Amino acid sequence: MNLRRRIGAFATLAVTAGIATLLAAAAPTERPQARTAWKIEATGARIIGGYGDNFAYSGENVRPLQGTAQMTVDPEAGTAQMEIRVQTTDASGPIRFSKDRSFSGDIRIVQKLDTSKMDRARIATDVFLHGDTGNEAPVMPKIYNYFATWGPAKVWVNGEEVIPMIGSHTMFSEQARGASGKIVNDAGQVYSPMAADRSGFTDPSKTEFHFVAHTTEPDSDNFPPHTGWVHLHFSDVTVVRKPSDEQIPYEGN
Repeated sequence: MNLRRRIGAFATLAVTAGIATLLAAAAPTERPQARTAWKIEATGARIIGGYGDNFAYSGENVRPLQGTAQMTVDPEAGTAQMEIRVQTTDASGPIRFSKDRSFSGDIRIVQKLDTSKMDRARIATDVFLHGDTGNEAPVMPKIYNYFATWGPAKVWVNGEEVIPMIGSHTMFSEQARGASGKIVNDAGQVYSPMAADRSGFTDPSKTEFHFVAHTTEPDSDNFPPHTGWVHLHFSDVTVVRKPSDEQIPYEGN
C-alpha cells in the first residue's frame, strides 16, 4: 500500500473515532466561560492545496486569495455562525474541489450551528486537536484551539448555491502555517501524519483561522480520501470580542 493510501486509511479511521471521543475530552475547561460570545474577523486568506493533496504541508500549492472570514461563537448558548467571502484571482487559480469540479469567482460559505437543535453540530473551547491527541485525525499536528466547531455548511459560487449542505470544521488556533505556508518544526522538518512525533509544529504566540469542508464519499486518489474538499486558511485574525474570565450578563450582539 503506498504512503498516500496508508495515510488516507489512517485518517479515515481517526476521523470516525475522533469525533466520538472529542466531547468527553473537550468539555472541561480550566476557567469558567462567561455568557459572552467569541467574535473574530480574519484576513490573509489562502487556498490550501486541492484535489490530490488538500493539506500541502510543504507549502507548495498554498495560494493567496482575496477575502475575509467572520465568526461568532457562543459556547454557553451552543451557537455559532461563520461567513467566509473570498474571490479567486488569476494568481490563485480556482479551488479544485474534486477530480472534475473547480470553483472560481466570488465564493461565499456559511456555517450556522445550534447544538440544541442539530445532532451533528459541535462546539469545543480550550482544546488540543489532531496530532497524537486522539481528538480528530492527525491531518494536522497537535494544535491548541481557542474554539473549534463542527457541523453543516453551505457554499455559493457567483451567487449560485453549488453545495446545499456539506460537513465542515473550523478552528481558531495557535499558528501552524507561517508566511511560507509550510508546517514545519524548529528543526525544519515538514509535518507528516506519519511522523513519530506530531507535536512541536506550532507557534503558541500567534494565531490563525482554519476552515475545511468535505464530502463523505471515498476516493483513494485524494488526500484525505474523500471525493471533494475545500480547505481555506486565514493567517491574520483580529479578536473583536472574547469570553471574560468573570461571569457577566450577556448583552446580545
